[in-house]
Amino acid sequence: MPIPKSRLWTLLPMLALSPLSSALISRNPQSPPLRAIFSDIDGTLVHYAKDFQKHGVRLVSSNEQTLTAIVEGPNGDRRNCRLLPSLTMGPACVSERTIELVEELRAHGVLFCVVTAARKSTMLQRWDLLPACDAHVCEAGSRIWVDGRPDAEFADRFVDVCGPIDRELEGADSRPEPLWQFYRRLREELPDVGLDSRSYYGMFRVSTKDDAFIEDALHDKIETSLPTGVSWSTNLGKYDFYPSAAGKGNAVNYLQNMFGIKQSETACLFDDDNDLPMAEQCGIHMLPGLTSDSVKAAAAQQPSWQIAKTVGQGVFAIEECLETLLERAKIEKRQRQEEEAKSNDIEELLREVEEVTLHTPIIQKKVTH
Repeated sequence: MPIPKSRLWTLLPMLALSPLSSALISRNPQSPPLRAIFSDIDGTLVHYAKDFQKHGVRLVSSNEQTLTAIVEGPNGDRRNCRLLPSLTMGPACVSERTIELVEELRAHGVLFCVVTAARKSTMLQRWDLLPACDAHVCEAGSRIWVDGRPDAEFADRFVDVCGPIDRELEGADSRPEPLWQFYRRLREELPDVGLDSRSYYGMFRVSTKDDAFIEDALHDKIETSLPTGVSWSTNLGKYDFYPSAAGKGNAVNYLQNMFGIKQSETACLFDDDNDLPMAEQCGIHMLPGLTSDSVKAAAAQQPSWQIAKTVGQGVFAIEECLETLLERAKIEKRQRQEEEAKSNDIEELLREVEEVTLHTPIIQKKVTH
């Protein structure tokens, strides 16, 4: 609706001031928008009964044929879940409500990416059971898919440390790169450790079998023999070794640059030691679980990190975190819509003011001497 001319005349003195006009059109400063979420999988997005039962959550039923389960929280609430397979850890639960929340977040324009240390075969088995994702990262950040397509560019950064991305079927004994040389050295010099290279190309996993003597011996080898360009972290009680140029933090940074997203616009969902480099790349930190002592210590020193009220309660804790992020996304969407409407109103007002001023004669006062 056109603005009455009488009203326009009252606005002319204000709008004639160009700095003020610019200020009216520009957005008010506010916190960075939420544009992406990077989530760990095991212990964060999906959960094992052996862990959540310690926090009062009960596995009511589980069917590995239909890959379905039901869990019950401390207050009696129940969730229908999907069962995700794992080669070494058994099935894990992801709630249907978690799937729905991720879908809603993506519908609000928020990217969702999973980042895990799991091997390729496990990721592919779980793919269709996980929430729909914009990117999948596995093997401690050494393997990336974007929109379902493998990303070879990132893997090329550390091919000299672990070898080419298409070589996971080749046995660890024949791989010449430093990562696999270290694998063979551990096997020869620490015969009691459990070594796992199945379906890995960019990392391998070591188990000390909860033996303090074996763990001390492994740490000695790390201090004296770890090759340049190889890093390690702990994950669910195991040791993961991978190229230093890979890792969850570097993978997240690579994807942020690819998507054009700032750290301050990124949320991280995590629970374990190997997630900390990923958390450092993000501006929002949410923890549905506190799996390792290192994460507990870090959280105690970071008051901005948000620990779920239902921490440790599996699917209920991750749902709480996702609900919080979804509410933020909804608020930000409303704010953007309101700001766009205000901007359109102001632009219309300025156009009408310009129209009035162009067609209004300038009245000059006659000067008498």
